Amino acid sequence: MISLAVGLVVWEVLGRSQPILLDTPGHALTSLVDLTRDGTLPQALGESGLLYVIGLATATVFGVGYGLLLARAKLLKESTEWLMYVLQAVPIVGVTPFILAGLGFGVGAKSLVVFLVAVFPILINTTHGADQTPRELLEVAKISHSTEWSVWRDVLIPHTLPFAMAGISQGIAGAFVGTIVAEFFLNPSGIGGMLLLASARFQSATVLGLTILVAVLAVLFIACGRWLEDHASPWRRGVDE
Repeated sequence: MISLAVGLVVWEVLGRSQPILLDTPGHALTSLVDLTRDGTLPQALGESGLLYVIGLATATVFGVGYGLLLARAKLLKESTEWLMYVLQAVPIVGVTPFILAGLGFGVGAKSLVVFLVAVFPILINTTHGADQTPRELLEVAKISHSTEWSVWRDVLIPHTLPFAMAGISQGIAGAFVGTIVAEFFLNPSGIGGMLLLASARFQSATVLGLTILVAVLAVLFIACGRWLEDHASPWRRGVDE
C-alpha cells in the first residue's frame, strides 16, 4: 500500500509537470465524478453488469452441468471432450463475425461472447474434478443399489464441487474480460463503449479513469471468486490439511 501511494504521488507530480503527455490520477478521478453526476457511468455499469451476469450465469450452469454429465456418460465424453479443448483455443475475436451474422448486435450476441470466454475454465475444471471421484465410492454406491440421482447427490457433486468452484473463480475473471471485449467489438455500450468513445475523442483523463475503474472491479471480482472457492467445501479442509 505504501509503494502504491508513493507511485500515485509521483505519477501526479510528473503528470502536472507534463500535462500534455501524461494525465494524472487526480484528473481521472474528477472525470469519473463528473460521469457519475450526469448518470453516464451508472448507466454504463448497469449495461455491463447485465451482460456479465447473463454470460457468467449461463456459463456456470452449462459448464458445471455438462462437466458432471461427462463423468457419467463415457461415450459422450469420448466424442466431445476433445472439442472443448479445440474451442477453448479459438480466439474469441475470430468467431465474432459468425456471432454477428447469427445474432446481430444485441444483448444475445454480447452475452454469447461473455459465455464463450467464461465457460471453458468452468467446464474443464468440473470435468477434471468429476474424473477424480474415487472409484471405490462409486463401487460402494453401485453395490448398495443407489439410484443415479443418489450417486450424483451423495458422491459426484460433493467431490466435484471444489474443482468446479476453482473453475468458476477463473470464469468470474474471464467473464469480466469477455464483457469488455463484447462491448468493444460489437455494438459499443457499457464501460467498453465508454472507453472506446473516450479513446476516439482523445479524452485521456476519462480513458485513464475508466481503465483504473476496470482494474479495481477486476480485482474485486477475482477476490470474490477466491472467497467462493475457499468456502465452497468446508468439509474438505480437514482432509486437505
